[in-house]
Amino acid sequence: RQVRSVRTGEVNVEPGLAAALDVIEAPIGLLDFETIMRALPPWDGLGPWAVTPVQFSYHELRPDAEYKHIEWLADGPDDPCEPLARALVEACRDAGHVLMYTTYERTQINTLIDRVPQLASELEELRERLFDLAKIVEHYVYHPDFQGSFSLKQVLPALIPDLGYDDLAIQGGMDASVEIARMLLRPETFEPGEREQLREDLLAYCERDTWAMVRLLEVLRELAI
Repeated sequence: RQVRSVRTGEVNVEPGLAAALDVIEAPIGLLDFETIMRALPPWDGLGPWAVTPVQFSYHELRPDAEYKHIEWLADGPDDPCEPLARALVEACRDAGHVLMYTTYERTQINTLIDRVPQLASELEELRERLFDLAKIVEHYVYHPDFQGSFSLKQVLPALIPDLGYDDLAIQGGMDASVEIARMLLRPETFEPGEREQLREDLLAYCERDTWAMVRLLEVLRELAI
């Protein structure tokens, strides 16, 4: 598939893409987490460099073909896992499938199951509804501009050139992780108004990740026709 695409200079679509997309059950949700990890664990029960979810963005396709958006970002030095988990369960409650890009979201839900055992059954049920959109791209679609990579940051400009991250103050997950940790754990490092602006920048970045999946799903459906 990759060789054919590079030789022709065109996107290559394998038979079966439509059938692979048809198994996604509506209402369709799209989920992305942001996390932090610290050498010195900030909360009880964590080891050094333990990855902890502290933010999520969630889009869901509504019956009127519009998308609703729900977002959550920790605010303050307290352990965010329980309030995040409660907000997540509620946000995703009605979705038939919840789309992610790669299995990172699954690993973070596993973390929440361990950290918030009182919500384990609800989180386990949510985990069963996860659907990896990256696997669809990997198995059925290739564009020469992927250049061998199926990361969202590589796939997005190839298939959706009008949507990117260049207009955002925060443009990558590692930058987001560092800034979230600073916002939560070192508020004394901010000038007046800086922390509020950073929070808006972090919300915008995470929202872009789920909106990118919204647009990617639309393009995949067009390619499947």
